[in-house]
Amino acid sequence: MKLSPQLKINLKKVAVITCCYILFNLFITFFINAILNSPFSLGPSPLFIFKSGLITNTISGIVGGILGGTSLVLINSRLFQKKSFRYALFTTAYLYVLVFSLITISTNWFFAYGQLGNSATILKVTYLAFELMVNQSLIAFFIIWGGVTLLTLFLLQVNDKFGPGILLKFIMGKYYQPKKEERFFMFLDMKSSTTIAEKIGNEWYFSLLSNLFSHITNTILNHEGEIYQYVGDEIVISWPLKKGIKNANSLNCFTQIQKKLLELAPFYEKKYGLTPQFKAGLHYGQVMAGEIGVIKRDIIYSGDVLNTAARIQEQCNVYDVDFLVSDDAFNLIQDKDNYKLIPIGSIELRGKEQKISINTVKLIN
Repeated sequence: MKLSPQLKINLKKVAVITCCYILFNLFITFFINAILNSPFSLGPSPLFIFKSGLITNTISGIVGGILGGTSLVLINSRLFQKKSFRYALFTTAYLYVLVFSLITISTNWFFAYGQLGNSATILKVTYLAFELMVNQSLIAFFIIWGGVTLLTLFLLQVNDKFGPGILLKFIMGKYYQPKKEERFFMFLDMKSSTTIAEKIGNEWYFSLLSNLFSHITNTILNHEGEIYQYVGDEIVISWPLKKGIKNANSLNCFTQIQKKLLELAPFYEKKYGLTPQFKAGLHYGQVMAGEIGVIKRDIIYSGDVLNTAARIQEQCNVYDVDFLVSDDAFNLIQDKDNYKLIPIGSIELRGKEQKISINTVKLIN
């Protein structure tokens, strides 16, 4: 079964959270062992066995990472996107209490079972597990893991704010020094946006954009596109060279967005009295990528390809088409047999000295 890019992104998030939780739990185990065996301690507790603690905390990290990580990732991606951070905070706190209770009860019960052996009755094991739970160290763990959980939520929201993978690029300093990249860029613009805004008013127009961008995001991610910028009613989508040409991602992305909007036409007609449509321009070229800014830092792309893609999109109105693509971009794309190329010709673009060959495409089947 082929996993969708969105599911792959979520699974990576859960895997990272699980690994971090395991490492944090192992750190706690080694830290407690060091404290108990330090000159400032009266000696280790007979209830603390390093090997058992290591195994228990590893299992606890795995269970906590999978359960807590999956819950946070799924709820954050499906529910918290349209809710305030305060709402997300309180909902997460509630879920944390439930997950922590489940993990604490199960891990302490198994720990008690390991301590007493196979000959112990269930009642004795349960009683020891209860004694282990009712202590000050558990309260400390509850507070520590509460902080870790809320930090996880915060980082997930920051990650969504920057876009998938961008936070990691910041942390790793990938773009601290500007670097050259070859990329596809698609400028996706809502048709008749000014007329629509005047017709339905600012509040409804903002609501329309919010729903529209939310509905097409998964389609963009499923075709391995990166949302580079939101500019009013326009979305700038980017692909690294390999992802842009593979499986005709950059072409299929637009056609699938159009298909998605047709499926959602009844929703938009009922709520806004219209069906939104997009026009788009696609181009390929070399850009410089790097961090920029002082108070607010961002990763930006700079190069002629962005200006050209924007100008190509503007020509959609001139030639009365929804989609235009340059020869440079179309010739590189693989697996495009489902598309028929319809040449427009070599034209002059606003602000450009050299002419550029552009085309529209038609989906054959």
